[in-house]
Amino acid sequence: MDIHNINFRTIVSATESEDRVRSALSNFLFDNEIDVVNTEGHFGNRISILQARLKGRKCIQFIELLNSNLPSNDLDRLKNELEERMDDECNLHIRLDKQAAFQGMVKLAASSDTIDAQIKIKAYPARYENAIAVAEKIFENCGQIRHYRTKPLSCKDT
Repeated sequence: MDIHNINFRTIVSATESEDRVRSALSNFLFDNEIDVVNTEGHFGNRISILQARLKGRKCIQFIELLNSNLPSNDLDRLKNELEERMDDECNLHIRLDKQAAFQGMVKLAASSDTIDAQIKIKAYPARYENAIAVAEKIFENCGQIRHYRTKPLSCKDT
């Protein structure tokens, strides 16, 4: 797979349960460890930042998870927005809906309540144009073979 690693990041506000957000994030991690950074907001409110990283085979599992579980309109949107989602450092940015993840589903985010996934693309030489070509290759077959689920997602099933 042409991916170095995938970094995940999400915010737990003072009004959210850290356990619930951790559970939502863990849907994408395949038993990887979640790091927590505790900080304070502008008005003194408690904020926790949950972070995790996938490497190797687990990156492939994440792409397969997107292929199998993203609604077809989200998958099409992702493919059509590759150029806007890629930065100059060859990172592909995907924002996943945190509320949907609470319910065991995978959807692209339509609000600011997200789980951010940053996919570091292997492109040689490491240039934007090369990274776009690699990302297109990664996602070219996504959606052609769909696995429909009758129950919410559980990464332990994959």
